[in-house]
Amino acid sequence: MAEDKGRAAPAPSPAKASAPAGPNNVIAAGCRVIGNMTLAGSLRLGGEILGDVHCEGALVVEATGKIKGRISAREIMLAGALIGEVAAARRIEVSAGARVEGSIFAPSMRVEGNAVIDGDLLIAPERSPAHIERAKVLSVLTEVPETTPTGAAG
Repeated sequence: MAEDKGRAAPAPSPAKASAPAGPNNVIAAGCRVIGNMTLAGSLRLGGEILGDVHCEGALVVEATGKIKGRISAREIMLAGALIGEVAAARRIEVSAGARVEGSIFAPSMRVEGNAVIDGDLLIAPERSPAHIERAKVLSVLTEVPETTPTGAAG
């Protein structure tokens, strides 16, 4: 046991990221992007985007972040503002003080107190025929990959 005193403790294992593998992109507070974006990985946004955003990974919008356009991502964690058509393939989480204006689709949604949601919500673990008909109106939903319901035969 005396031998262990000189050894350094093992480094903790890194936390698992919720987004799929791919580049992690950052647009910092104070930055403004005008135009459409398609990202293979995840995006952390502290700045502003005026245009459509399609993110294959997670979209994290910080309190200072804002997007005005059609937004689609695998997962959306929102502390800032989204204005437009919003679609998450897995889930959307809206933190206290965040704001969403527009049509929203996700299989799962969590909203904290003091968040503002102003728009149409289509929240369901499976896409029903009614969701599919409504999705035809919301063009952003055609960009989000279909999800297979849990327990469904493929």
